[in-house]
Amino acid sequence: MSVPYRRALVIGLGASGRAAVRLLVSLGVRVHAYDRREAVEDAPEGAVLFLGAEVPGADAFEGVDLIVLSPGVPPGPHRQACEQHAPDAKIHGELSLALEVLGPLPTVLITGTNGKSTVTSMLGHLMREGGQTPFVGGNLGDPPAELARAVAAGERETPSSLVLECSSYQLETLDPGPTQVAMILNVTPDHLDRYASFEHYARTKTAVFANLETGGLALLDADDGWTTAFAPLAGDALERIGSPFANILGDGPGDMLRVDGERYDRSSLRLPGRHNAKNALFAIAAARHLGVPVDAVRAGLQSFEGLPHRMVFVRELGGVKYFNDSKATNVASAMASLSGLRERFVLIAGGRAKGDDLGPLGEVLRQQGRGLVTVGEAAAQFEALAQGQLPYRRAQSMDDAVAAAQAFAEPGDLVLLAPACSSFDQYRSYAQRGDRFTEAVLALD
Repeated sequence: MSVPYRRALVIGLGASGRAAVRLLVSLGVRVHAYDRREAVEDAPEGAVLFLGAEVPGADAFEGVDLIVLSPGVPPGPHRQACEQHAPDAKIHGELSLALEVLGPLPTVLITGTNGKSTVTSMLGHLMREGGQTPFVGGNLGDPPAELARAVAAGERETPSSLVLECSSYQLETLDPGPTQVAMILNVTPDHLDRYASFEHYARTKTAVFANLETGGLALLDADDGWTTAFAPLAGDALERIGSPFANILGDGPGDMLRVDGERYDRSSLRLPGRHNAKNALFAIAAARHLGVPVDAVRAGLQSFEGLPHRMVFVRELGGVKYFNDSKATNVASAMASLSGLRERFVLIAGGRAKGDDLGPLGEVLRQQGRGLVTVGEAAAQFEALAQGQLPYRRAQSMDDAVAAAQAFAEPGDLVLLAPACSSFDQYRSYAQRGDRFTEAVLALD
């Protein structure tokens, strides 16, 4: 493996930036690496470091014919610096660079505001169940550049295919190779501090359709508000989830998932909620297009356990089931979980608000909520949704929140941690918050 570059500048030394540096150094490219921090832990060896400035200066760009923009780097001022100091340099993202180095492999690109990690992981699981050996990553798990480095070094076999979760940040710099399957699961407002408008953010997602190969498959949600605008970009490859091609038959015990005339028992899914049934439709459609046999798809649906902190079943106690959905860090993701439930529920919500409209949560709480437990800085905002509608209580700790939810719940109910907020007022991450919830639930008696 080789690349046609002599000197590169990697902007941003997060996980993906460090992986890009290691890949380029291993391929014999001289690397400059920039980060605005004064010091970078685990800085990769072999690169000349430029640290501490808001934007890299002219010396960082000297002789550069490749620039790698890390996903977390806002493109505006850095793009301007690139155009000023290295106007002829190729601009890649870490994902795009990895695709160039790996060369043509069957590739699936998955994006959307919510659900993309679940669909990416589920599809990879179905493909492995069918005997394939995909790499599953992108915005999830190992950086693709680390895969490319390991393959180039002979440390890892070339995968049968690439199943890649793509964030909007990664799609800003994507130069895709031939793509067998591309999908946009949904688009709801997010990251609006980075984009000029909601439409700007939404349009970024369409990069997954840029290089669909002949005979490829493009998937969109028939119910999503952006599908009509995006459909022409997918062309003849388009199929809609929620149309006669792929849909949910029924809405109760015994209902089925139907994809292209084939039927799958929805009850075999371990993940609750109508949104996860729709996620499964996307994964099934892609898996079948990629040659996974029907029996392997059915077995994979039964054995897929989901991802940490994404509607993970914790335990059942006294006829009440407890679920950890700490990854629901905005209103849209919390709504995706709650609006697909059949059961009444007690919701634990709150944290550091992102400025989302809480109105939709108020409506589903009035319809199905048994009670509301609020936590963190945004507790009062959530309590306003419940006043006069259903009982609520403010909790001072996660142990307190879980105990309050247990007191509200009745047999047959669900208790969910779906905060609709970030965790940073009380926890290092949504993962730490979810772990504390799980510990508190397991301690109940």
